[in-house]
Amino acid sequence: MNRPLHVRYDVGNGSPIVLLHGINGDGTQWEKIKTLLESRHRVIVVDLLGHGKSPRPKNAEYTPQEHADALRLTLEKLNATKNLTIVGYSMGGTVAVSYAALYPKGVTQLSLISAPFYLTPDQMISNRYAISLVITKTSQLLYGVLERFLEKSPRLRRTVTKLGASKKFRMMIGAYDNTLDADVIRKNLQNMIRDFDFASMLQNVAAPVSYYAGKKDPVVVQGQLYALRRYSPYIDIRRLSIIKMDHMLVQNLPKEIAALLLSREETILHIAADEGSGPVLVLLHGMESSSHYWEPMVPELSERWRVITLDLLGYGNSPKPMNIAYSIDDHVKWLHKTLRSMRIKEFAVVGHSLGSIVALAYAARYPKQVTAAYLFSPVLLPVKTESRQYLLKSLRVVEAYPHLSTLYAQVAGAIGDERLSKFIPTFRSAGNVVNVFRWHDLRRAIQHTPITMAYGTNDQLIDIGAADQFVEAVPQVKRTVLKDHRHNFPFFHPGLALEIIEGKKKYKHPIQRGDSLPRSFAQQFISLAVPLMVFKSILYIALGVLLFTEYAQYTLVAIVVGYVLYYGYRTIRGAFSLKYEGVSYFFYVLLSLASAIAALMLFRRPEDSLRIAVLALCVTFIAIGLMRMFVALRWAHTRRLRITLMLSGTGMLLLGSTALAGSLVSVYLIVYLIAGILFIQGIRYGLIATSALGFAYLRGFNRS
Repeated sequence: MNRPLHVRYDVGNGSPIVLLHGINGDGTQWEKIKTLLESRHRVIVVDLLGHGKSPRPKNAEYTPQEHADALRLTLEKLNATKNLTIVGYSMGGTVAVSYAALYPKGVTQLSLISAPFYLTPDQMISNRYAISLVITKTSQLLYGVLERFLEKSPRLRRTVTKLGASKKFRMMIGAYDNTLDADVIRKNLQNMIRDFDFASMLQNVAAPVSYYAGKKDPVVVQGQLYALRRYSPYIDIRRLSIIKMDHMLVQNLPKEIAALLLSREETILHIAADEGSGPVLVLLHGMESSSHYWEPMVPELSERWRVITLDLLGYGNSPKPMNIAYSIDDHVKWLHKTLRSMRIKEFAVVGHSLGSIVALAYAARYPKQVTAAYLFSPVLLPVKTESRQYLLKSLRVVEAYPHLSTLYAQVAGAIGDERLSKFIPTFRSAGNVVNVFRWHDLRRAIQHTPITMAYGTNDQLIDIGAADQFVEAVPQVKRTVLKDHRHNFPFFHPGLALEIIEGKKKYKHPIQRGDSLPRSFAQQFISLAVPLMVFKSILYIALGVLLFTEYAQYTLVAIVVGYVLYYGYRTIRGAFSLKYEGVSYFFYVLLSLASAIAALMLFRRPEDSLRIAVLALCVTFIAIGLMRMFVALRWAHTRRLRITLMLSGTGMLLLGSTALAGSLVSVYLIVYLIAGILFIQGIRYGLIATSALGFAYLRGFNRS
């Protein structure tokens, strides 16, 4: 098995990107996407071991090691093992994970598209635990049955051969040059899908990882997607929500997938201002802010300096990669790349809050480049002691943020992945910069850099003990304490900041303080969906309250009708994305019209609607109850989880069964239980709306 794979395409220039196809396919699956990528990359597409024109060794078991070894041999012959991006679709995703785990050197990005993964009960998070386990075990059981039939049924083996030659099948999977082999399929199903230890392999991947899945993908265990964060804390997970987002993403959405793969191409921070002449002065903003923060000071400073303001990594208009740690090394590396691209070799730096830490770390890494550092409101933690400041203690919570997979899944379900992802740079910067920055280890590196530190006495993010330790440890530090001023004094009182940098000086431009209400507050208010969260909060609480009143029947009818209408609306909205796809477009339009007609009929016949609502609730409670009890008895891996599932499952089964048998008491109990859930959900949305309102104000300074 020491023969290389067949290289289907090797085109374009730039850093290499390797595309790995799915099971039963070949490299032709990537033809459209390859064309979209080759202008910016060297695109390498191979037929995987046992597929297309690649070797099919008789003694091959198609294990992760065999697939990875074959790919490695191929890339070595192509001289393409460095600065490598690997993209795997479906089973190609498990091959990609295997390669990145077994040959980590040289892999800089890993992208997985609809890659199947099946976790063990102890690897899962509690979010949708029971249904996830049922889906996982059912899928693995079906794969096992299929494997046995493929091994022992001559008829099925002949059918597989005929299917592989079918033009319709090849068109469906988007691959046109593969001969199906029952033994290859069987061994790949067993070793690369059913028994593949996805979590362990992922845990050994050092490169940044992205995972893309359609919300309707039946192969992906949707409820456990965020469990992958336990094994790759900074994995970027995208659940794509266009209506046709099933398993066939590569075939159906080549433009969208290519755009996602190219979205990480930027490597330079956004430069907002480069004004004036003279010595270079670089201004670095703080957390939840952007280069906009320095606008009140730029006109005055540019009278003497060449002033450069930029957006730090993850902020403003700078790149926002979602699969990195946002560590101090990340911030310094991106800043260095940017300044080097501008051919700046020497400069003074002004940093505020997070920016002051980045400035200090940069001065330690590149001491010959930094002529002076001005640290405004630096968030420094004391050495070997716990901070007394409440806000600094609160920041400790975010240290575990990437690993709080269940919490992330719940919040993402409430506000959406896209909105939640906006906060990833902030949370990770807080956890991986502020909380772990060891300034005392940099004392020697910064001993020749003139440093000025300034902060206000009312700054809740300044630990006085840490400031004292810093001044004592770094003798050349000049400290200025501003009485009664807060954390953002450079923005609201720019005159003070200017005086600290330049001393007392008259300027041609009048000094203007920053806006108390940020100009983009309204934009952030809308983009963070504060009005939507408020509406949902009021709606859920109102529905919950009404279910406790004499209007409970009408409320149930309204919920049923509203749900059917909402489903129809989502269907027709999604259908527009398929308007050039003929039959699919026609089908989804008909489905949305049918939903609207059904909603109208239910509205006009409230008694039937009520019966349907009660029947649906009873059947749902019985099904969920049975499922939870079965999972508790069969697979739950802890005693606490087993008891919780058993009790909740038994209760739901009893309520659903007795209500279905005609017990009004059980019906009312179910209705009241749903009312309580709606009420709690409404409070939850209200809390999210309140938090989002606060973030909308903070992010008003982060104009992007």
